[in-house]
Amino acid sequence: MNGTESRTTIGTIVRMTAAELLKLYRRRALMAWSVVLFVGAQLVFYGLGAIQHAADPAHHGPAGGPRGLANAMMLVGYLGGVAAVMIGTAAGGGDTAAGVFRDLASTGRSRIALFAVRLPAALAVTGVLAVSAFAVTATGAVVFAGAGSAPPAAVLAQCGVAVATTIGVTTVLAVGLSSLMSSRSITIGLLLCWNLALARVLEHATSLGSLREALSLGATDRLVPVSVGGAYVVPMQVWTAALVLLGWVAVAVLAGAWQTAHRDA
Repeated sequence: MNGTESRTTIGTIVRMTAAELLKLYRRRALMAWSVVLFVGAQLVFYGLGAIQHAADPAHHGPAGGPRGLANAMMLVGYLGGVAAVMIGTAAGGGDTAAGVFRDLASTGRSRIALFAVRLPAALAVTGVLAVSAFAVTATGAVVFAGAGSAPPAAVLAQCGVAVATTIGVTTVLAVGLSSLMSSRSITIGLLLCWNLALARVLEHATSLGSLREALSLGATDRLVPVSVGGAYVVPMQVWTAALVLLGWVAVAVLAGAWQTAHRDA
C-alpha cells in the first residue's frame, strides 16, 4: 500500500468513525439519560449529602472525603455502567436493529471495518461522560471533605484509572455482544444481569476458589484503592487483573467482528 492509498484508507476510517459518532449523538434520549446517569447522579449525591451535613452534622458526616468518594465511586460504577451498556449496544447493534446493515454492507466496505469503527465511537462517547462524571466525583470528594480528610491526589488518580477502565471494558463488552446477537434488548438485559447481579454473587462464592479471578468485575474492583473500596472481594495481583480484562475485551471484540463478517446481509 503506497502513501496515497494509506492516507485514503485512514481518511475513510476517520469519516466512518465520525458517522458512527453522529449516529450516537442523534439519539437524543439516549444521550440525555446517559448524562443523567453519569453526571446528574453525582451532582445529586453530593448535593443531598452537603445539605444533610449542613442541616444535621451530628448525624450526617461530610458529603466528601474518603467515605463520600467510596460511595460516589460505587454510584458511577453502577449507573455509569448502565449508561455504558446502553451506548455500547446502540453502537454495536443499532444498524441491525434499524434494518440498515444490508445497505451498509452493499456499499462494498469491509465488514470488519464496519464493526471496528463502532468501538472508538462508543468509547469516545462513554469516555467523555466518564471523565465528566469523575471530575464531579473528585471535586466533590475534596470540596465537601471534612477538615483534613480530603483524599490525596494519588488516591484520586487511582480512582480515575479504575473508573476509566471499568467504563471502557463495559463499553467494549456491550459493543461486541450486541454485534454478536441480533437483539439489543436481550444484550442489555444480559449485561445488566451480569454486572448488577450474577457477577456479584459469583464474586462472593468462595467455593469457586481461584476461578473467581476470571470475573471481569473482580478485576475492575482490584483497581480501586483499598482506602476507597475496602478489602478486595477477590484478591489478585494488578497484572492478573489486567490480563483478565484484556481477555474479556479480546473475546468480545473477536466475537463481534466474526459475527459482523458472517452475518447475512
